[in-house]
Amino acid sequence: MKNKIAIVHSDYYQDISQSLVDGFMKSIHTSFDCNTYNVEGSWELVYKINTLIGEYDKFVAIGIIVKGETDHYEYLSSAIANALLSMTTANNVYISNCVLNVQNLQQAENRATEERNKGSESANAINNLFLT
Repeated sequence: MKNKIAIVHSDYYQDISQSLVDGFMKSIHTSFDCNTYNVEGSWELVYKINTLIGEYDKFVAIGIIVKGETDHYEYLSSAIANALLSMTTANNVYISNCVLNVQNLQQAENRATEERNKGSESANAINNLFLT
């Protein structure tokens, strides 16, 4: 389990989330064995990661939450971040939070480019934490 990572990503904004997954895979050290799991939306990231604890001790949660006209964005963003943090501390696992909370899709696209990829940043965080 030491070098296994579960990449759990939402397919709701599939092109952007795939760019984040690609950035992660491009930047993660080759000593890690990565497996990907798709879920429908960002809310489902929490459940899927929770079901995989024990099989993995390192995760990356990838999703995009776009602000709309209601408070749903704030509740969802906060609930997911709190749940990921809670699972991390309660289960002694590492979860890299790569859930983008943005005002519009352009902001998400800007964070999933070759030059500025939040998936790559998540991989670099794992590399720095577990390979040094």
